[in-house]
Amino acid sequence: MSRFVFDREKMFGQFRKVFETYPTDISGLYQKLDIMQAENPQASAFQKKAWIYRMAARDCKVRLMPACPFYMELDTGRDRNSITSTWPPEPGLATWLMAQNKQLLHDYNETWLANYDKALMIGGVMFADFAHHYADVERVLEFGLEGLKAQALSKLAEVQERKEQGRIAFYESMICGLDSVMQIAERFADEAERLLKVTEDPQERYHLEQIAATARRIPRQPAQTFYEALCTVCFIREMHNALEGIGFAVYGHLDRILWPYYQKDIAAGRLDREQAQALIDCFMAITDARWDLNRELPGGTNATVIIGGCDAEGKSVYNTVTEMLIISMEKHRFANPKLQARIRDDHPSEYLEKLADLAKSGTNVLSVFNDKAIIASQIKAGKREADARLYLAGGCQEPTLSCELNSRAYVYLNMAHMMDVSLFPEKWEQIFAAAGDMVHFMPAYRAESFEVFYRRAMYNFGVQIQNFVHKYNQLALQWPETNPCPLYSAVMADCIQNELDVTEGGARYNSDSFGMTGLGTVIDSLFAIKKAVYDLKIVTMQELRTALACDFEGYEPLRQYLRNRIAKMGHPDPEIREFTQQCMADIARHINGYPNTRGGYFESSLFTFYSFEWFRNSNASANGRKRGEYLSRGGNPSEHAGGIDAATLLYAQNVVDYTDYPGGGVLYMDLPVTKGQLGRDLFVSVIRGFVQNGGSIMDFNVIDRAQLRKAQEDPDNHRNIVVRVCGYSALFHSLDKEKQDEIIARTQR
Repeated sequence: MSRFVFDREKMFGQFRKVFETYPTDISGLYQKLDIMQAENPQASAFQKKAWIYRMAARDCKVRLMPACPFYMELDTGRDRNSITSTWPPEPGLATWLMAQNKQLLHDYNETWLANYDKALMIGGVMFADFAHHYADVERVLEFGLEGLKAQALSKLAEVQERKEQGRIAFYESMICGLDSVMQIAERFADEAERLLKVTEDPQERYHLEQIAATARRIPRQPAQTFYEALCTVCFIREMHNALEGIGFAVYGHLDRILWPYYQKDIAAGRLDREQAQALIDCFMAITDARWDLNRELPGGTNATVIIGGCDAEGKSVYNTVTEMLIISMEKHRFANPKLQARIRDDHPSEYLEKLADLAKSGTNVLSVFNDKAIIASQIKAGKREADARLYLAGGCQEPTLSCELNSRAYVYLNMAHMMDVSLFPEKWEQIFAAAGDMVHFMPAYRAESFEVFYRRAMYNFGVQIQNFVHKYNQLALQWPETNPCPLYSAVMADCIQNELDVTEGGARYNSDSFGMTGLGTVIDSLFAIKKAVYDLKIVTMQELRTALACDFEGYEPLRQYLRNRIAKMGHPDPEIREFTQQCMADIARHINGYPNTRGGYFESSLFTFYSFEWFRNSNASANGRKRGEYLSRGGNPSEHAGGIDAATLLYAQNVVDYTDYPGGGVLYMDLPVTKGQLGRDLFVSVIRGFVQNGGSIMDFNVIDRAQLRKAQEDPDNHRNIVVRVCGYSALFHSLDKEKQDEIIARTQR
């Protein structure tokens, strides 16, 4: 009997042979599009997007790797290490329309953003999130692309009757996108049949036979089997990555999605667990096989798989598919995709034990999500409970809903410098003015009491948030013309019925968030000002400002006092715990609720990616941090906060109301490698403690300091060590020495 088989060496070799030729030359296709644009100067952005869909379906090569039973690779001229797009546009057919907007590129990246980037106030180059989305495969599994096309045709008839040309172009482009994707799938069937004529390997022939028999129906029609469902998940994500000019990081909530198909196949005798595991292994291997992981990955691959949690009715999800996904990551030690494990109080101990085994193994691909906190945060943000229960996590760890266009990981704000504004307002007003933003800040440093200082500092924080919200709202208005996404809109719940593209606000929910960097640094600095300047009067405000301005040169005793004698965020001291609680609530209050251009709202987020390193040369801060030292990461205490072990760090979470942070609050848990039952018990306790203390999201980084030192000295013999850089995982040897040193330094606490 022929069976699916995962042959890692053969599969990776075939992928490497294909992708080492990337990026391929598509200049001829660009020239054709340029000619079409010249001949049709009045064409709308929707019509231009349809040109891209048709050209991709007709002219771009489909590629099959017979050791892999899935079909997904369309050569659109992308780089090998690119399944996502960013702004400025990366190479590829799908980004042609974005690349036409040279004025926006200049005005945003080279003029406005350049000023704030130089001042280390803003990190990131995108004016909206072009990299971390989810193409709702569940709608494709339910309706098939033919079913979605029928819905679009019905709405097209309505707008044609109303003679609304803009909406007519929208639906025509959407239908063109759906037709193009179905045509591409048929071309994969053709390619499989061609390869069967020249392929003798029996295992490869079996895979090709399955593709040839499946690709003409899937995803045109709803999936019926476990294999067809996996084909749909893989194909839909990759087609969106290839055709929409933005990135689709999220595979989806796979154990919940795939479980009914698995049960049905097992009952019918079409599948056994061994076969299902082979399919899961092939599926989970695709990202690592596609990418060259030996190159440094500044943003990671972004690929994520969600497990656990609950369904729309609130029933816990844990099943055989959950186990197979965990087994695949632990057995094969893939660096990608990231496994996002949702945790509930009623999950069985077996689930936590399997996650603990994965965590302690040092694969460093696991993030833990506290369902109670995250679902409550989404409901507090105005989302339906049933929708919130189905939340996902995209790119790194940022929560999103399947029916939400969440622009959530594109701008990172330096909270340390936002605090510095209150100490040196005149200097910062000039920096803002250079960017064309005329704002005025209160001179908080002149306050006679800390209460007044704090209120002014929070006011100044709010002024900056409002300024940045205003600017990014202006920029977001250009998204529909820069790169509408009607194919994405076809699979996004509500867009077809709302008659709006996702970029126009067609999704059920539309959120934005700024990543806030340096939370612990800022809370420690505010508390240091409270204690040293106002309560104990160790130093005057003017002396402190002078010390900060000269990076503590000549003020080393003061720096040591601020650094070592004043309690820090994360310490169990009641006063700093109460102060942390107040600051966290006030920060969230100043961010949550600003309207965006798509009918949604800005949400607070403590997701920082690697911006804590980008901003390391920020001005000295009042907690004793000198310029060049790292800012705090996510929701973590500052690196200067000594005496904080894992238990203390977990206890510190219960002072924060993370339901105020729908964009997520990430705790980075760095632990040493442990083995055996003791290691399992430790990690189960850490996971339980995190949930019980009300945390939001936790990343594991389990590392052996001595081993990493050896890997620095002898990288050729340590090429399989995976570390969590921040929101993404990477091979340690592929990182530059500065990143390697930063990761090693995390073990010093």
